[in-house]
Amino acid sequence: MAFASVLKIANSIVSAVATVTSVSIMAFSGYMIYETQYVQNRAYGAQAIEYKPVVQEETVSIEAMLENIPDAVGWITVDGTHIDYPVVQGEDDLFYASRDVYRNPSLTGAIYMQYQNKQDLSESYSLLYGHHMDNGAMFGDLTKYLDAGYFNSHLSGSLVALNDVYDIEVMSVIKTDAYEKSLYGVTSLDWDGYNEQILNNSNVEVIHQNPEITSADKFLVLSTCEGADTDGRVLLVCRLVKTNQKVEPTVVPPTPTPAVKGDETTPTPTPKGDAVIVKTGDPNGDGMGWALLNLCCLILTITTILPYALDLLDNDKSKERARTIKNYIGPFANVILAIMAIFIFVTYENMKLPMIIKDRYTPWMLIILGVALVSEEICSRRKKKDEEKKTGEERVDV
Repeated sequence: MAFASVLKIANSIVSAVATVTSVSIMAFSGYMIYETQYVQNRAYGAQAIEYKPVVQEETVSIEAMLENIPDAVGWITVDGTHIDYPVVQGEDDLFYASRDVYRNPSLTGAIYMQYQNKQDLSESYSLLYGHHMDNGAMFGDLTKYLDAGYFNSHLSGSLVALNDVYDIEVMSVIKTDAYEKSLYGVTSLDWDGYNEQILNNSNVEVIHQNPEITSADKFLVLSTCEGADTDGRVLLVCRLVKTNQKVEPTVVPPTPTPAVKGDETTPTPTPKGDAVIVKTGDPNGDGMGWALLNLCCLILTITTILPYALDLLDNDKSKERARTIKNYIGPFANVILAIMAIFIFVTYENMKLPMIIKDRYTPWMLIILGVALVSEEICSRRKKKDEEKKTGEERVDV
């Protein structure tokens, strides 16, 4: 008898460990799938496309862009590609490499202008950075320009700046390394400099050129990584041609204000003229994301009411449990707890944001789950005793 009890306990332990392991593997796999899909989808910039400048005859409105994207300096579109993003500028060239346009942590980063450039693109040479995503998002399409057919069929685009609108005309696609001083950190360039510093530079490999362009006064260069494990860079060199379209509202670009040390995740927004800049993010005010633990607590809390739901589907058990009011106390309490958990999650969690492990509402979700589990355990024990009592009475009658 003692051996049987030990075996039963051991079997319960093994089953519990197996269950926990299986659930953990499933949860981790689900998280990895979610994270992959989230990163890829977010890289396409769908979360900001609603703020794209609106063209109205001869004017272009950038009001929505300025109001919702703190450090916006423009919007770039390259026809026929995935490049259709707001352009931001940080206090250095690393800040937006790991943050989205709302300054939230992001593996995809943002399309951003080198910090040496002026925000109004008044200089003759402006450089934009973007990560190389395998699905073509961000500046992933730049490597496609290495193919002659793709290069020749994707030579146009547009750039809406703070005060002007420009047509983009692709001049050449080149390859170099991340340390080429003639391309990085530069703010001025003329046609002679283009020929000397780029076309005839021994450290620059010119892949394709557009022979129809024989002069340029203003250059725009797009830069991305050639691969994940190399310092190689692919750059698209373009000519900017100012259009007659007017930008509204008129913006006077200020001198960028460096972020306060120790508060890099939420630096003070840089005002842009008369426009009101607001920070968008999660409703929690954490500026981070939604909590995985909160979702797990919600699912487990809802799970605690399933046994009662199954009992209700069983007519015989429902009639039997209806004999006493105490059988409704547990189910009623767990339903209330499940509603509370749903309310908290729906109200304070935004699953469009990146996933984090916990937030300030996690303790409340854990308390609700704990109470629900205790309630369910008490009801289960009471139900088991009632069944044992019934079985004993049936044996006596026999």
